[in-house]
Amino acid sequence: MARKQKATGRMYDCPYCFSGIDLDHVHYICTGQSCARAFAATAASTRKANPYVSADGQDEIDLEKSRAFGKMVGDRGTIVAKYHIIRDSSGVCDVCKRRVYTRVCPVCHNPIPPGVEEEGNRIFVILGPKSVGKSHYIAVLIDQLKNHVSSEFNGVLNAATDATSLKYRDMYYKRLFVEKRKLLPTKSFEDSDEGREPLIYYLRVFDGDQPRVYTFAFFDTAGEDLVSSEKMRSLSINSFIAKAAGIVYLVDPLQVRYINQRIHVDNKPPVGPDVSDVLNNICQIIRDGGKVKAKSKIDKPLAVVLTKSDVLFKSSEDEEEEKVLFGQCSSLHIPRERGKYDAENFAQIDAELEEYLRRCVGENFVQTVDGFKEHCYFAVSSLGCNPVNSMLPRGISPSRVEDPFIWLLNREGLK
Repeated sequence: MARKQKATGRMYDCPYCFSGIDLDHVHYICTGQSCARAFAATAASTRKANPYVSADGQDEIDLEKSRAFGKMVGDRGTIVAKYHIIRDSSGVCDVCKRRVYTRVCPVCHNPIPPGVEEEGNRIFVILGPKSVGKSHYIAVLIDQLKNHVSSEFNGVLNAATDATSLKYRDMYYKRLFVEKRKLLPTKSFEDSDEGREPLIYYLRVFDGDQPRVYTFAFFDTAGEDLVSSEKMRSLSINSFIAKAAGIVYLVDPLQVRYINQRIHVDNKPPVGPDVSDVLNNICQIIRDGGKVKAKSKIDKPLAVVLTKSDVLFKSSEDEEEEKVLFGQCSSLHIPRERGKYDAENFAQIDAELEEYLRRCVGENFVQTVDGFKEHCYFAVSSLGCNPVNSMLPRGISPSRVEDPFIWLLNREGLK
């Protein structure tokens, strides 16, 4: 008989599939090397169809993860379980009879970290139109948080799984930091399963007896997946937007028509989609999912981030270009105070950028941002330079990429 867990009274939002999970009703995996094969062999010997076993009776099928990735039983891409799955909350392997301790989400079978009952988890996501620089921002932000910012606040940043560590190393760090090449464009969720597997990191800040734990779910979504609320729903992107504790929304100044027509830079991209429209789609998803009335403000912190800000510090070549550049007196030149939340510095930048975006993007965009109860404007540069074709011969020199996350973490109690 399955042993019941002691009730915790806690719910957990899975950062992989964004399902709300009752921690009294989770699944487990047994890491015994032979249990998955033994389970499959036993099931096959009954000669009855079993959705958890492959047709040849050789492998255990991870039906839940297959469904989470849109794979149906019988498809060539159906996912084989590496370890045996215990699909009840007993915590005891039904094959080897040993107690097991590795909990997984019952919807997608990704790991549930130890200690979430006490530490909790808060999830933040990064969004923005096509070619805004999400991949570069994510790659550089993770490096900055891990190697610099976490130690400022007496914390440590760790990947949630080996899969996250390997994906970051092979798809982001190696190409950008070692080979000094631009990252490849992100594929749509329709064309690739890679984007559906987020990069999950836990930031533990040691403040007092109990550490604060923050969950970063970095979904490298393609901008074309955000073109309409209908498409976001069809690809289930709405689920992680609706559950996010905070949103970072990226805006590429070079794609803004007013700026694009006035600035003189090499390799200038074409004018992009209206950033107000994409943000409106995100707002609609949140309002529909949380049943937020049109006249009510969205109770979800929003950091609006102007990317590629290094190009806006160049010397002006004419009066028109001067209108879209930051001068020497810009508050962005004032460094933030390290090791604490620098409220004064962020407030100065917020006020300057709100006026800048009001002038360059339009009043409609600022009004859309004002629909969020808490919001703040930031300007960052992930690369710090303009690439030469696809190469970064001088490497990268990031600027202020961590600011939006320090602000978001302050909403959650970081001092």
